[in-house]
Amino acid sequence: MIYSATLPAQAAGGADTTTLAGVYSSAFYSGDTVTDVQLVAPPSYATIAGAATNNATFAVRQLRNGVVLQTFASLTLTAGTNLAAEIPVTIPLTSQPVLRAGDVLDVQMRQNGTGQMLSAGLHLSVFVS
Repeated sequence: MIYSATLPAQAAGGADTTTLAGVYSSAFYSGDTVTDVQLVAPPSYATIAGAATNNATFAVRQLRNGVVLQTFASLTLTAGTNLAAEIPVTIPLTSQPVLRAGDVLDVQMRQNGTGQMLSAGLHLSVFVS
């Protein structure tokens, strides 16, 4: 099963944004293990070069009954980590969530320091099997 979110634009230094990726359901049970998280920019997306201090972070979270249980994948656009059109970037797993029916998956974008401007359309996918 793949959960996905198309992320909104975010101004450099802007407020955090949170986007829903989906609700886990065992009704279509194929597994409950997160195997991969990918972020990809759409066609014609202007390349974003990572920076040492003024950058952005993507945090993929698990919520149950409206409460954040954990951030299980996270990527900060540090030096050497770039986003370019149609080139997938893996968001490393920091822990393995134990998914239960009704758990919500979302992604939070956070600006660090003066941040980086992010255009709309970044696509995040969470693969569960």
